[in-house]
Amino acid sequence: MEASTGLPYWARQRNITVLADSVLQSGEPGLHNVMSCRRLSIRGRPALMLHIAEREFREARRRVAPLVVVGLGHNSLWERGRHRYDFWSARFDREAERLVWTLRGLGARQIVWVTIREPRPEFLTAAGRAELGTYSWYFPYVNERLRLLDARRDDVALADWTAVSNRRGLTYDSIHLTSAGARLMARTIRSAIRAESERQALARAPR
Repeated sequence: MEASTGLPYWARQRNITVLADSVLQSGEPGLHNVMSCRRLSIRGRPALMLHIAEREFREARRRVAPLVVVGLGHNSLWERGRHRYDFWSARFDREAERLVWTLRGLGARQIVWVTIREPRPEFLTAAGRAELGTYSWYFPYVNERLRLLDARRDDVALADWTAVSNRRGLTYDSIHLTSAGARLMARTIRSAIRAESERQALARAPR
């Protein structure tokens, strides 16, 4: 069977809801350019936290597309040195699960969650290097939880921005995207959507 045959319902729809904080918002031009055949509804704002996004979506009761791309996690709470990691990771997991369930109740059938850049100083501008001690220390914690969320749920797949984003010229600080970064992030998301849709199509094919 061809991988493009029998794609799941969510992959055949043109509409995509994008739930974004300031990082994915900075990549909006790249998303529209790379996925020009899709209708993108980008919802969110800078500094958006998981539990606030979940509450606002639940209270608004506004439908979402069958495919939702989530770019949240930068604005989450942790302590340095993995202090009380079990407590904070359990909180993150609860909030992420609630957000997925709320999106499911509003019409989502597939979530593609974008992992977070774990910036290295040699690839950053001076402005980006100055930020490293402020918050990027906990980004690996977020990615750990997102990988476990992906492993637990059949309706969540990851767009692995972490794997491709440590190179020069992608951000103007440590995380917010230049035009080159926006294009690469959009291609990373598009590849994740394609890979997951083809994986599901092959899994459902007659043997």
